[in-house]
Amino acid sequence: MQGFSFHDKPVEFAFPLKDGTYYVAHGGNSSIINYHNTNRAQQYALDLVKLNSFGTRANGLYPTELTKYAIFQDTVYSPCTGKVINAINSFPDLIPPETDRQHPAGNYVLIACDRVEILVAHLMSGSIVVNQGEFVSVNQPIAQVGNSGNTTEPHLHIHARQENSGETILDGTGVPMTFSGRFLLRNSLVY
Repeated sequence: MQGFSFHDKPVEFAFPLKDGTYYVAHGGNSSIINYHNTNRAQQYALDLVKLNSFGTRANGLYPTELTKYAIFQDTVYSPCTGKVINAINSFPDLIPPETDRQHPAGNYVLIACDRVEILVAHLMSGSIVVNQGEFVSVNQPIAQVGNSGNTTEPHLHIHARQENSGETILDGTGVPMTFSGRFLLRNSLVY
């Protein structure tokens, strides 16, 4: 089925979230199931939300209180061992449906590891605990999930690209990612 596979060699990462049930809102190798797929660097990007005890992503349909989203303030862990290329920590968390199209990733950490650079984005303002040039270990806490940048609600965006393949964090050539051997797609669950 279209979008459920890839041809490039994937890079294996540790899942960056723990202690919950996480749902892939966007993911896969087709724009039908992953709207990021039309951007070459984000071809295999994932947007992750957390499900609460009722199996929903938030308390309410589309609340304006960030703490009503199950994923808000969850700890983000480094998906790999590597070097922090850049970390931006100063953009505010926005109240849905407000967005920041000028700074699409919002607060983010970009890490060089293996043969790729991996971006985790939409992090909570002031929560990043690593700095540019610092080495990080896999599963090391690096930040918390927020709602900064061009996002409709709190979630974690993650994508990998070939090293040094773009001038900005949203440029480059995407690389498929696997987590515990799984290629995650829209509607995948991670426990």
